[in-house]
Amino acid sequence: MKRSQFAAVTAAAALALAATACSSDGGGTDGPIKVGAINGVTGLFQTPEVPQAVKAVFDEVNAAGGINGRKIEFISKDDAMNPQRSTEAAKELIDSEEVVALVGSSSAVDCGLNRATYGKAGIVSIPAVGVDPACFTSPNIAPVNPGPFKLLTAMLYYASETLKHDKVCMFYTVLPGSGGGIDTAIKEWTDITGKQLALKDTSVGEGDPTPYLVKAKAAGCQAILYNAQVGPWFAQAKTQGMQDVDIIMGANSYTDANAEVIPEGMNAYSGTEWQPYTDETLPGNERWAKVVGGNKIQKTAFSQGAVMSADVFVEVLKTIKGDITRESVTKAFKEMQPIEYPMVGTPWVFGPGDTHNPIEGSRFVKVENRKWTVLPEGFIVPGKK
Repeated sequence: MKRSQFAAVTAAAALALAATACSSDGGGTDGPIKVGAINGVTGLFQTPEVPQAVKAVFDEVNAAGGINGRKIEFISKDDAMNPQRSTEAAKELIDSEEVVALVGSSSAVDCGLNRATYGKAGIVSIPAVGVDPACFTSPNIAPVNPGPFKLLTAMLYYASETLKHDKVCMFYTVLPGSGGGIDTAIKEWTDITGKQLALKDTSVGEGDPTPYLVKAKAAGCQAILYNAQVGPWFAQAKTQGMQDVDIIMGANSYTDANAEVIPEGMNAYSGTEWQPYTDETLPGNERWAKVVGGNKIQKTAFSQGAVMSADVFVEVLKTIKGDITRESVTKAFKEMQPIEYPMVGTPWVFGPGDTHNPIEGSRFVKVENRKWTVLPEGFIVPGKK
């Protein structure tokens, strides 16, 4: 299948974007192209940098002339991780604002609550951050991140196939509704490698981690996948003399603050969903760093997803011949060609299917001297040699 190549933005590319905006065969619909998003700006899951970064990309497009002469109007709603606010936000964006698509959403509850609404309205959503399983199992939603479950498969694969461990263990906190996704990720790893977890405990809380670590030590765990509080776990692991165990954490643990609390001598890894954001020289990161740095937006992995979701939306929007409407946008995404985007491990595509989890694989980082170091293997895509 032919693939669309998305190059890093340079001065020449910016000029090309302006020329495309002015010369495309387009629709005659007047007024702005309205695009919506549901974000967690307040509440328990806060991603304020995401709508800021999406808007920055659209501002860049508008400054270059827009799409077929039409500007993009971005409307972000904060659901504060409140189910009622999330459902109300979706209805307002679809019915009152009449958006043509949702781009760059980053809510922890949006997908599960609004998937049916999106299907009924015939509208597509391209989240910057897919969180719950519904984000990846819905006909009208396709995130630009692997998500916590594809990431988990990659973490397991990294532990057994790259680090060559036979006894891989899991000590996890399971959020409501996530258990099925975790089991599916483990099964995918087992189907690829033929291996089983040596020990699995999904009851980890925020209390004393000692009982879990004692259990892991007794089981002879060579690698541990872990997703709860970082500082106490590593402090107690060092006390238990577990410096030879590789502890692999999910993308939520990939922060500078966590690197600083991990004791010297511990083997601490993290999987990332995009190119590690702490190294701006990596492929794709130059584009992202330019957008967020130029607009003084916080540099996080989530802001990477924001820039990517806006970029692929614009790329597909430019392929539409005729009026840009909700119907034509949905049709374009259902019929699009895959887009190579260097910040992720596999091409991104929406397509016609009932489920959408196009991005697979993870890059890995390791703590050295209380800072994250990018490991050299590139993206680890389970099963891909």
